[in-house]
Amino acid sequence: MRVKEISVNGLFGTFNHTIPLTNPDRITILHGPNGFGKTVMLKLIASLIDDDLSIFEQIPFTTLCIRLDDDQVWSLRKKQTNDGRPKFTVAVEKDGKSLNGELEIPKVPENLLDEIDQFVPGPYRRFQSGWINDTNNRFHSLREIIRLFPHVESKVPKKYVKGIMPIVTSDLEVFFIETERLEPEKIGRYSTRRDHYQRRSYQVEEESVNEQYLSRVHQYSHDIVRRIKSALADYAKHSQESDRTFPERLVRFMRDNESVLPERQILERMAELERKRQRLISLGFIDSESGLRDLREDDVRRAREALTIYIGDVQEKLAVFDDLAQRVGKLIDIVNERFKYKNIVLHREQGFQVITGSGNNIDLESLSSGEKHELVVLYELLFRAPRNGLVLVDEPEISLHVGWQSKFLEDLMGILKLTGSYGIVATHSPVIIGSRWDLTKELKGPYGAAPEDVE
Repeated sequence: MRVKEISVNGLFGTFNHTIPLTNPDRITILHGPNGFGKTVMLKLIASLIDDDLSIFEQIPFTTLCIRLDDDQVWSLRKKQTNDGRPKFTVAVEKDGKSLNGELEIPKVPENLLDEIDQFVPGPYRRFQSGWINDTNNRFHSLREIIRLFPHVESKVPKKYVKGIMPIVTSDLEVFFIETERLEPEKIGRYSTRRDHYQRRSYQVEEESVNEQYLSRVHQYSHDIVRRIKSALADYAKHSQESDRTFPERLVRFMRDNESVLPERQILERMAELERKRQRLISLGFIDSESGLRDLREDDVRRAREALTIYIGDVQEKLAVFDDLAQRVGKLIDIVNERFKYKNIVLHREQGFQVITGSGNNIDLESLSSGEKHELVVLYELLFRAPRNGLVLVDEPEISLHVGWQSKFLEDLMGILKLTGSYGIVATHSPVIIGSRWDLTKELKGPYGAAPEDVE
């Protein structure tokens, strides 16, 4: 299931926006002046699909609608009550039928928030109905604090944290790359919206107490080590099993007179496996190891049965790296095309390493702001965004040289094709858009006025 169109009415009491998501290139680009709601639109979309209405209490609007590719329409309507607390009505329409219901967000008592505060570490500080992050002055609701620190949820009565739209949002996945993307986050502690790929691909180890305070680039360097360890564990398991059962399987293969691969096909498959092995070695996943090389057809002819089984075994073992290698390879190829006078390499125990043109190692933190932004955004797109989900990217141009900005859209399109996802990009940069104005949706002022007509 995918989102086909998004619309909001009465945003800030002023704007009505409709955003179609039907472009065959999988990307819609939002552009327009500051204050017209580009970032807020992304936040509203992410919060609705993620079943978190806390932001809707703060942002003035009247109706938010999402139309799906099966023509189902979800509408969230907001209305102020006499006591100043908003009330929400949700409507789901499909095949001419509609289901309506009221939603009420229970107000969390101030004294309960104060009690919870003792379990929330710095730099988060109690403020009004939630917490302020003192490093960036950003407000966090209780739901957002629980995402960052899951242990807090056990301290909160269920009525304040239960999902309020689970039926409506259960089939959609969304991932939001926000502008504050270099500050630390807690690796392995995300909701399903935060890290689908990580949650599904391996069991995250408990990080050390201090890891949450590492820079984002260092956190992702640690994270890739965990992913490789998980793949290597699967690789070792396959290797041990295939080695243990090889004699028995060979005997049965010959006893049952099963069909063997032709000599030429065996040689081609062996060459293909060797190329794949060398790629994994170059990516830092496995060490160089001895293998069957320089085989001739007469060699193959004498051991066709054993080599047929061997090829199947190796294919199965190396396949555990397929998805990870594709993503890591994409990241390293793009980063090394961008970086000048330095390269990123991957070490399976130390993570990402930066090597200068003279062969010296430098710390990831020594990268420029633009280099760190490039690495972080690519990592999030490739490793944290869900497959077949909606990816939201806010201001990708931050800290990027115009040359890198001009290549972002092509990179993003390639990654979305790889992951089967689709995306919305909010940007001020015409360089990001380049020649692809056919992908853009301009956010206009009241009554459809052009930006220059709005004072």
